[in-house]
Amino acid sequence: TCIDGAGYSGSSDEPTGYVLVIGATNRLEAVDSALRRPGRFDREILVGIPDESAREEILIMHTRNCSHKLDDSIDLRKIARSTPGFVGADLEAL
Repeated sequence: TCIDGAGYSGSSDEPTGYVLVIGATNRLEAVDSALRRPGRFDREILVGIPDESAREEILIMHTRNCSHKLDDSIDLRKIARSTPGFVGADLEAL
């Protein structure tokens, strides 16, 4: 299925290549059902809220490239434990 002729040349019905379109939303229920039918955005992958272990990994990643050394008293595991419901953007903002 082709959305608005994407991937097709003007002189032929033969595809010229593949186009992959990825959409993201925090409110799936707000996406028009016409976009979610087969041949359009017909595959949905839920990316949930990170668990404690994943939050710790996210914190490690965000602090790895800090321009200054973290104080030894900072316990990323403790921060991860105390931030249930936080996602990557929340953790980055800490």
